[in-house]
Amino acid sequence: MKLIRAISLGSPYPRSVSIDMGLLLIRFAVGILLCTVFEKFLPRDGRWGPQDWFIADVAKMGFPLPIFFAWCAVLSEFFGGILLALGLLSRPAAFFNSITTFVAAFIFHKGDVSGSALLGTVFFASTLGLTLTGPGRISIDYLIGRLWTTESTTAERCEQVAGKPRN
Repeated sequence: MKLIRAISLGSPYPRSVSIDMGLLLIRFAVGILLCTVFEKFLPRDGRWGPQDWFIADVAKMGFPLPIFFAWCAVLSEFFGGILLALGLLSRPAAFFNSITTFVAAFIFHKGDVSGSALLGTVFFASTLGLTLTGPGRISIDYLIGRLWTTESTTAERCEQVAGKPRN
């Protein structure tokens, strides 16, 4: 359970405020940019979701269910970007966006990191870094993790005082 909490909500180890401010800046900028730069989800011609050209591009890459995978990419970028900006479920959101941007940079754009894949590569590196570091202490994830840790620690102390053994 501690491993799941550490992976999804971040590390409990203390860090400096400057690192947390840097993570906030990166997380917020990447999250907002994912929502706006990759605007494939926003309505066009009265229709929400992946546009026909995007579904066709996903099919050209050889994905077996192009409509499904186009929806996965669009939802990952838009809602994952919002979650990153808020600092809520940051690691899962960053992980799914790292997969999406990896596919965009290295499969669709064929790894042309000095040309058409540059933006995808930057987003891939950013989201992979956020997946590995977590959101930092200036995030909703950190607050939830603190509350979760405090509640379990309080319950453990009460059981110890009452003399009940833990299973």
